Parts: sequence; structure tokens; C-alpha cells
Amino acid sequence: MATHRENNGFHIDTVAHIIRKTLLNEYVTLPLAAAATWLSRPSFSSSSPAATHLGRILDVVLASNSAFGINLDLDLALPQLARLALWLGGTGLLLSANTLLNKWASNNWTPCLPGEWAHWEREIVVVTGGSSGIGEHVVKALLARNPRTRIVIIDFAPLSWTPPPTTKNLHYYQADLSKPEQIRAVCARVRDEVGDPTVLINNAGLVRGRTVLEGTYGDVEATVRTNLTAPFLLLKEFLPAMVRANHGHVVSLCSSSALMPPPDLVDYAASKAGVQALHEGLGMELRYRHAAPRVRLTNCVFNFIKTPLVRGTPTQPQFLAPMLHVETVSEAIVDALYSGYGGVLYLPGLMRYVAMLRAAPEWLFRVLIKNSTAQLGVDLRGRQAIDATGSLQQAETK
Repeated sequence: MATHRENNGFHIDTVAHIIRKTLLNEYVTLPLAAAATWLSRPSFSSSSPAATHLGRILDVVLASNSAFGINLDLDLALPQLARLALWLGGTGLLLSANTLLNKWASNNWTPCLPGEWAHWEREIVVVTGGSSGIGEHVVKALLARNPRTRIVIIDFAPLSWTPPPTTKNLHYYQADLSKPEQIRAVCARVRDEVGDPTVLINNAGLVRGRTVLEGTYGDVEATVRTNLTAPFLLLKEFLPAMVRANHGHVVSLCSSSALMPPPDLVDYAASKAGVQALHEGLGMELRYRHAAPRVRLTNCVFNFIKTPLVRGTPTQPQFLAPMLHVETVSEAIVDALYSGYGGVLYLPGLMRYVAMLRAAPEWLFRVLIKNSTAQLGVDLRGRQAIDATGSLQQAETK
């Protein structure tokens, strides 16, 4: 759900939220439809006090005849109001049913056990890339909700923020996630020194911002190994314990670029498309191969976010696709964790419909969506120092 931090508050998600809570709220419109139907019965006198009072309400709600050309004759308005409210309520009911079906389908039709996610001091959360950006704010949000939560940060860069002095269960490990041998070593240390993680947030990401022809071998190696190979290897290290306990949550940071790959970000977009496939395929394996339906998966499909990776403001219409704040996305991630259920998080909400348009004819998708990424208006060139093999020599700096 969008918050006030997105684009300083007002955008299409805000409008959609208001409409959903009012006009498309079945708890409001269906009772209104029933009341209007009952009042429009032939036996109901239009001269009764109730009818007179309702007429005044309709007059206020619908403004005036001259403004909208609406005849507020009660005998005519009530049946029209009943039909409109019934249509709106039915639409809201379908939206609620769709949300409910999406929730249970994403979670293997398996509810949480009573109190399963109620005691976060028992959980061990691994956040890759927690030194800054989204990861930093996820860690801060988790600590704000329960300071006793055990959190492990794995990052190549040192912490760019100072943890609260009362924090006793925050652990930092330095590792280059583009190197499998370092992943294996750091994961062994985490298990020995902290315990088996129950939550894995694959947040660490790298972008180089070069075309396929401009990018070096090292650029491609670093991007794919950090963004896609590392999540695979971290799952191989930490997922077995979650499967044995039939308890855990894996959060994957995908991107809108997986849906509409822009120029200069093809390697990044390809790696994020792989993350999308990893999320979907892993869900099938957990259910049908490992019998671990309570290991939850959340996939985050976000548009541009104000982090050190992005400099400038995208040329995309900010009302439709606002630049996201890190607080917005971190709140959404932590809300998903605390709910105990997985799913797909689209921010802004327009990304959900962009994903649906992938099934449209290619020419239509290009005209409506894809061609808009040709000139993004932001500087996405990575500032990490990378050698010819794709190994990190220097972390991203703010």
C-alpha cells in the first residue's frame, strides 16, 4: 500500500486508495443498494418524512440539477441509485475476492499457525546490502518494531549508519556477494555465531548502467553474480533449515525493469527477470518437492527508488509512476514480514497493470509502456570499482 512518503503524497495510488475505500467499498455500497431498493418499493410513500430526508441527502450528494442535469425526483433517483450502488458494490466484492484468492494461492492455501510470527525476538533475519539504502531502512524498521529481533547484515560496504545504542542483537559481516567462496564462508559463520536464519531478505543489488556493447566482461559478471547468483547461493545455505522447520520467509527484490527492460540496464534487467523466475519456481518447489508450505515468499516489484543507485528524477509521469522513497518500500517489506504471509508487492500500484500488459500484443505494449523507457532521465552508472573478473574493489558511495 502506498504511503504519504511516495512522491510527497499525491499520485495515482492515492486516488485509487480513496476510490477503493469509498465508491468501491462493498461494505458501504451494498448496504446502500439494499436501502435504496427497499425505499423504492411502490408501497413506500415519497411524501414520508424518511423519503423527504433522503431526498435532501441526495440533493447534497448529487449537487444540483443545473450542474449535472440530474432529475432528483425520488421515484426516479432511488432505482438509479440502487443500480449504481449494486454495480459498485459488486465490483468491490470482486476486487476483494481477487485479493483473497491471490493471498491464499501465494501461500499454498496454508494458514499460519497460531502465534507463528508473533515473537520476533525468536527470529533471525539476514539482510544483504543492509549498510545503506533499502536494506538500512528495513533493518531500522524491524528494530523499531522489536529491538530484540536478531538481525544479520551481510554487505561489502561498511555500515553507513549508527545503530541505536540499545541494539544488542545486530551483527555485521563483510563479504563480496559476487564471490561464491565468500558467501559459503560468511554463511557458515552466521550459522555458528548467530544461528539458522528464519528470514532471508535478498536486497543487495548492483547496477553498472552501460549498454551491452559498452559494458566490460567484469560489469556483466559482477551484475549477474551479485543480483542473481548470490540469491541462489544464499538460499542453498539458509533454506534447508527453513524447510526442516516448515517456517521461514524469503524476500526477493525484483524490479520494474524485469517487466520493461530499458536501454543501458539490460544486464541488470536480465538479472532481475531471473529473480522473478527464482521466486516463482522456488514457490513450486517448496510446495511440491519439499513439503514446506509455510515457508513464505515475497517478491518486490518496485519502480525507481531514491537510493545511492539512482541519481536524478525519471522522466516518467510522477503522478502515474512516482519516485519511491526508501521508507515507503521498507515499510511495505516489514508489513509483509509481520503479516506472516507472502505474495507480490507492486509499488507503485501501476506496476501490477504493467505486468498484465505483458500479455498484450507486442505493438500495444511497446506503444503504451516499453518505448517510454528509451529516455529515463536518470544517471544509473555504477560507482563501484570492479576489476576485470567482476570482483568488487570499492563499494558504492553516496
